Amino acid sequence: MDLGLKGKKAIVCASSKGLGFAVAKELAAEGCELVLCARNQEDLTRAVAEMKQISGQGSTIHALVADLSDPAAVSEFAKKSISLLGGIDILINNIGGPPPSSAEATDLDGWRKGFDQIFLSAVMMTKAVLPKMKEQSYGRIITITSLSVLEPIDHLVVSTAMRTAVTAFMKTLSKELAPFGVTANTVLPGIIHTDRIVNLRKAKASRDGTSLDVEMEKSAKAIPVGRLGRPDELAGLITFLASSRASYITGANIPVDGGLRHSW
Repeated sequence: MDLGLKGKKAIVCASSKGLGFAVAKELAAEGCELVLCARNQEDLTRAVAEMKQISGQGSTIHALVADLSDPAAVSEFAKKSISLLGGIDILINNIGGPPPSSAEATDLDGWRKGFDQIFLSAVMMTKAVLPKMKEQSYGRIITITSLSVLEPIDHLVVSTAMRTAVTAFMKTLSKELAPFGVTANTVLPGIIHTDRIVNLRKAKASRDGTSLDVEMEKSAKAIPVGRLGRPDELAGLITFLASSRASYITGANIPVDGGLRHSW
């Protein structure tokens, strides 16, 4: 299937590793021109080299160091990215999650940091690309949230609350953008095998007095397909949503969870 992505201009946030890297690889393989970002230059350099090896040296991949938990850095990154690309067709909102904490124990500073990191970064990145997308009557905004927006996860209260707020923002925005040929969707990863999941299972093992192996095995057994997801399985869906083939899908919240969720 030709997704018609060759030559499309895309920003993939937090893309030196994990889910963001997997999405960027798929888009590069389809011929997109990309801007990647991460907080660490070394991670970015490694990511770009690996991506070019996979997708071919002809791929145009830009990389900028940016801490998206800092509102000022978000604004600067968005401006530089659009300038480097000479436009924008696709935005992938993605960012790592805050440290685990319970609802009762989370202090005001934790809430404020979570707001800037998860909610405000997605809002600012999205608003930055809208003028170009509306002007050209084409755009794809895909935001990676979490299955927790459907079924809250213990000790992830800040992530759950802020990603739920992002989901509400994107749903509202999708109706405003629909007349302009711009779609806005969210994808909800379940337990995908990334560094984030490993770190969360380490924290749980520490709280419960178990081990990482035990917690990873418990997670796999809880999923109907019997295993953790792979980053490329999420990336495949996002790549489709980024394409012209997905022009009639907007305002959707799509789980990628191996059947883990209990709701419809």
